[in-house]
Amino acid sequence: MADSHSKISDQLEWIAADWGTSNLRLWAMDGAGQVLARCESDLGLNKIADGGFETVLRDLVAGWLPDHPGADGAAIAVIVCGMAGAKQGWREAPYASLPAQPATLAAGAVQPDLNGSGLIVYILPGLKQVDDPDVMRGEETQLVGFMAENPDFAGWVCLPGTHSKWAQIANGTIAGFRTYMSGEVFALLSQQSILRHSMQGADDAQAFEQAVKDVALPSGDLLHRLFTIRAGGLVGAINGQTGAAQLSGYVIGSEIADIVARLGKGDTIALIGDGKLAARYGQALRVHGFDSAIADVEGVTLGGLRLAYHGLVK
Repeated sequence: MADSHSKISDQLEWIAADWGTSNLRLWAMDGAGQVLARCESDLGLNKIADGGFETVLRDLVAGWLPDHPGADGAAIAVIVCGMAGAKQGWREAPYASLPAQPATLAAGAVQPDLNGSGLIVYILPGLKQVDDPDVMRGEETQLVGFMAENPDFAGWVCLPGTHSKWAQIANGTIAGFRTYMSGEVFALLSQQSILRHSMQGADDAQAFEQAVKDVALPSGDLLHRLFTIRAGGLVGAINGQTGAAQLSGYVIGSEIADIVARLGKGDTIALIGDGKLAARYGQALRVHGFDSAIADVEGVTLGGLRLAYHGLVK
């Protein structure tokens, strides 16, 4: 539900939107870029039938809009990042190529045709990488917001998730990125493999950190180590009550070890995230000697959308 605000329509200048696969987040924004109200919905890409995007958007923001358009007929701009720009989305916004800067994303925005009046929608593109093939949609806007807050940052930025993204940033430019299927692999192994019988002790910090250390070196034995989670408990060689923490440590640890091996001189590591998963990545990074601050997801998302708004509308 949207926040209650009797004067939102009087102050509303534009609307920010992060339209993902499973969820949709909307923010009513004033002329200074401050949030007037928020709305969260589970009407992500997967739940919207063909042609339903405009209806969903209008229904969710109806309470924010003025009863009558302004005298000048100006429409309220809606800046959208995420899966609304996918092939299966509202209107495809073709991937922009690397290297990418904030202006790159604004230049690639597309406008879907609308049946009603009062809104004008801009859908931002994702990013593609042809050499070492990779793509992202939505995370690039968060990265732009992060860069605006940290203009001197040089190194890798991690966005943990089902498919974790690591982006290489320097001089205000996204130079490259890598996706790791860590979250999906953990879910599959913990729920559908033989390891499902050993998924106790998810919060065991010591077991998690030891697993991160065990895969810190590129020995290539990850697949073997995964089986020891089951076998070690059966033969009494390891504590059979720490399997979930071990699995998490092996999967996240192998991902981080790959990035650490790619760091250049003077490079640092930063995190964008919230909740338990971001904290766990921070814990794993400390094993490698990085005390990485965690940037707030909403803050950097809005930062990226603000820059796009100023590039497209202001």
